[in-house]
Amino acid sequence: MNFNYLFQSFKLILSLFMYNDNKPPKLLVKTHYYNGVNNMSTPVKVIISKKDAKKNIILYPGASPAGEDHPKMDMLGRLLSKLGFTVYIPRIPPLKKLNITETNIEWFISFYKWILDNQKVNPNKILMIGISYGGAIMLRSVFDMDKTLPKPKTMLCYGTFSNGQTMLNFLINGELIINGKKFNVTPHEWGLIVIFHNFLNNLQLDWEKKDLLKTIEYRINEDMELCESSLKQLPEFQKILYKSIIDRNINDEVKDLTNKMIENEKKCLEHLSPINWANQIENKVFIIHGANDSMVPYTESIKLAKVLPNSELFISYLYEHNEISTNRGVFFISKEIIRLIIFYYKLFKHYGD
Repeated sequence: MNFNYLFQSFKLILSLFMYNDNKPPKLLVKTHYYNGVNNMSTPVKVIISKKDAKKNIILYPGASPAGEDHPKMDMLGRLLSKLGFTVYIPRIPPLKKLNITETNIEWFISFYKWILDNQKVNPNKILMIGISYGGAIMLRSVFDMDKTLPKPKTMLCYGTFSNGQTMLNFLINGELIINGKKFNVTPHEWGLIVIFHNFLNNLQLDWEKKDLLKTIEYRINEDMELCESSLKQLPEFQKILYKSIIDRNINDEVKDLTNKMIENEKKCLEHLSPINWANQIENKVFIIHGANDSMVPYTESIKLAKVLPNSELFISYLYEHNEISTNRGVFFISKEIIRLIIFYYKLFKHYGD
């Protein structure tokens, strides 16, 4: 056993538990710019380690308006930087707008090219991490890279999906199938909003959708004044639709529309779903997922681990979608911490060896 990797793992877990949002570690944070899709100059947050080490992490965000400035992304970036990594958190413009379509793949690859060409980073010194939805996009981007692009040495997916269709179905009905038994949980409140925001416009309907979509967009951007004003202008049946989506009080029309959207996006979902192509990824992929995740069910990571030829899976009963839960007994928490330390030990060892 390498005690250096063990110490790194222990230090990371301890830091996660002790992290204080009001007193984040003081580190040098810079903003660089990379050439994104269509050569669009796009910011990337760079958290620079105080240690003189040539270890690098790409931290790809999930779908969130906060993007690279999401508090949990910043927290993870700072803690990894304290371990001696230079951490890059690129802005992915479509994901900031909660756009979960395949356009994100090109953005991920554009950033990877930039870090290789402009920053002269050795791919064997890259740990690539994809958070939530960004995990599957990361895998697809690696799958799509041409032979001129060397692959990163180590990859980590946190809370991502394997099958886009079953993930979206979960966001409608909260249904999980574990060992042949059905369980129901309450899905994340943003799930339906994301589905309608991305896919409603692609449906052929006999009514105009743009004002409803604009109202949803105001809600996503937390512009509540414009949202309320726009809502008042909607036809009565669209007001009912909106409230059903936002409140997750799913009526028959919302359920029908959602099922139609999922069917309509079948080809796109197949393209993005690792279950259909990840068996061709030979790189080592570490997978971690919180059993209490209400946005992407942990059963998705179980399926992902089965399809990847070379993977290491960890299901945590402490992690929720974006935080650690400590509402457990001391003995239980202790066992989970030991399991976490072992998982991250394997991750750091694979990266370092």
